[in-house]
Amino acid sequence: MIIPNVTNEIFYYLCRQNTISMYNLDQLYDITGSSSKHEIWNGNIACSFNDAKRTLLTNNMAQSFNGYTFTLILTGELHLISGSQELTFTQDEMYVYYPGSAVTVTSVSDDYRGICLKIDTSAAYDTQAFRNLLRATIIPVSKFGKSKMSFNVQDASRLRKIMELVYEYIHQPISLKSEILEMLTSIFINDLISIQAFEKTRLDISRRTEEIFISFYSLLQEHFITEHGIKFYANRLHITENYLSRIIKKITGRTVVGCIDAMLAIEATWLIKTTDLTVAQIADKLNFSTSAALDKFYKRMRGCTPLSLRE
Repeated sequence: MIIPNVTNEIFYYLCRQNTISMYNLDQLYDITGSSSKHEIWNGNIACSFNDAKRTLLTNNMAQSFNGYTFTLILTGELHLISGSQELTFTQDEMYVYYPGSAVTVTSVSDDYRGICLKIDTSAAYDTQAFRNLLRATIIPVSKFGKSKMSFNVQDASRLRKIMELVYEYIHQPISLKSEILEMLTSIFINDLISIQAFEKTRLDISRRTEEIFISFYSLLQEHFITEHGIKFYANRLHITENYLSRIIKKITGRTVVGCIDAMLAIEATWLIKTTDLTVAQIADKLNFSTSAALDKFYKRMRGCTPLSLRE
């Protein structure tokens, strides 16, 4: 199957009014499946059944979705590269995506079918269950690379039933829909945490540290293109640069600048692959002083120059 590219028209739509190209759940469906927007509730939660064609359609946009996805494989195989890992997913396994993940689908079997629950960050950070997930999943993912989960038949069946209930209630014209969907999503997340025994890998961090990390993570997604230094984030969080550095290092194993650089590298790759912008234009858009500075940065992060990647 041929993986389609994102057109410049779509790119500029995403970047209008100086917004960055990480996009929300509504924009994801505008690009990849506007005819399926009935799968979304309030721009916060969506659930869909995906085949091989639909999975490949989202390939180029996957790295820029500002939300979380949980894809349970029902039949067939899904092959992808997540970060530096080559992963294969089969029946009763789940792929977890979080904002800024470097992921590329390499192939999908013709008989592939999966069910995918998507949660926009605007909804995610408001629920305690999702904060539990951040502590139990996102933090270990950033540190230990747990983007693949495997389940026994019983657990996979139960998770699938919860996801199918989300899908069903999104389509039902009933009152209290928001409350029901939030409850089902919380049940799904807490069940996922319980199944995977993530409590064993949770870090010993205080509620204050957790709040700072989540706030930093949110700020990072909004400002990483224009703000490349730690001072901005520390000031916005009303803490010292050293204190922020210690928190981010403890939780992610990276420096603050390392987290920013990782996001910039993903964004640069997306722009190089999916637009006709020159290297100089990309450097300007990503707030690098010169195209040479972007070349040096990209070679350090990806091992090649932007131009060689495009060629």
